[in-house]
Amino acid sequence: MTGDMMHDVSQSQEPASGDDLESLAGRVARAIASLDSLDAASRERAYAARDAIEAFHKAGLTAIVKRLKEDPRGKELFFELVDDPGVRVLLAMHGIIPTASPPTALEPPLELVQIQLPGDTNGWCSGPQADELTSEKPMAFEGGGAKILVLRVKDEFRAFRNACGHVGLPLERGRCDVEAGTITCPWHGFRFDADTGECLSAPQCQLEPFPLRVEAGVIWVKPS
Repeated sequence: MTGDMMHDVSQSQEPASGDDLESLAGRVARAIASLDSLDAASRERAYAARDAIEAFHKAGLTAIVKRLKEDPRGKELFFELVDDPGVRVLLAMHGIIPTASPPTALEPPLELVQIQLPGDTNGWCSGPQADELTSEKPMAFEGGGAKILVLRVKDEFRAFRNACGHVGLPLERGRCDVEAGTITCPWHGFRFDADTGECLSAPQCQLEPFPLRVEAGVIWVKPS
């Protein structure tokens, strides 16, 4: 490779911003988001390549985990490894450990509905129309100086501060599991009860709930 070619390649690569999980997930998310600028055929080929790579990784990871669990020493090491958030998310993402499938930056994010607020009334902030909210898709908006996440749990609605109880990252791209009644953080795979906000992965990481009411088909939230 010539010096000019090496220079071109280095210029096209995104500089590393850190090796922590949030930074890595952010880099992948930005890369996946950039695929939206491609034409449909190119985007389809890109996602097909991603799926092939993930299948390759899953086969190797499954073999590693199977071998570890067959050996008492390996089993102990395996459980230590799963305590690491990055390892846990990676294994859960491929369905290797028995948790709800957490979304990752490798998956197309859920669409975030942007909401314009007309203003606050006695601390209550008007949010989306109730009939706009489905059980599969969370909605996020800001009001009363707070970032708010609204979920539909069957025929009822719940509001929480839009911050994962783990490290405070936003949850609007989290995956809602309608049957399980949970929302899973897209960053570290922490799962939360969509009805109560209780963290099912770590008890101390519950979501902060906000009072909510529905009037004339409009969801109102009062940030605490």
